[in-house]
Amino acid sequence: MEEKNQKRRDILKSAMVLFRDKGFHNTKMEDIAAGAGVGKGTLYEYFESKQDIFDETCIEYVNEIVNKIKCISDLKDTFHNKLLILFNENLKMESDITLDDVLSSKNIISEDAIKAIIGKMFEMYELICGIIDRGKEEGVVISDIQSEIIACILIGTMGQYIRLKSHNKEDVIKEDDIIFDLLYKGFAVK
Repeated sequence: MEEKNQKRRDILKSAMVLFRDKGFHNTKMEDIAAGAGVGKGTLYEYFESKQDIFDETCIEYVNEIVNKIKCISDLKDTFHNKLLILFNENLKMESDITLDDVLSSKNIISEDAIKAIIGKMFEMYELICGIIDRGKEEGVVISDIQSEIIACILIGTMGQYIRLKSHNKEDVIKEDDIIFDLLYKGFAVK
């Protein structure tokens, strides 16, 4: 069973790289199979079509983000450190492909996959709100601002910063610490 799950993960990983680099329409099933180290026929044991692979790749990507946030949330650490880890992990994960890239594929991605992703995004916000609530309990986050608003500010700022970095690769922006400090100081108790 584990070998079958690993093969499925290998297929999705190969597909993600190819979809990112070549786009949906220029990616062939043969390319995905070769990248995963399987035969083309094996793809059809796991997925019905390239569309199915694309949808599952997008959902799996969002699942990875949610799982990382769950792990960060479960850490026995301070709010500051959890936020720093969240910020850095988000920068690492989205340096290759952004959540916006996934969601901007709406002409390609199926309605069912979009619904699944939106559900996962709500889960992501809830987890981040939980981290913020614990920061309020620690007395380091302003308590009179709704956690949901702070989560929106965090996620929005991280997303915009990642887009800025991805569009300025030749002029790599190295302001991660400044952005983090501005975010943290913006809602920290003075």
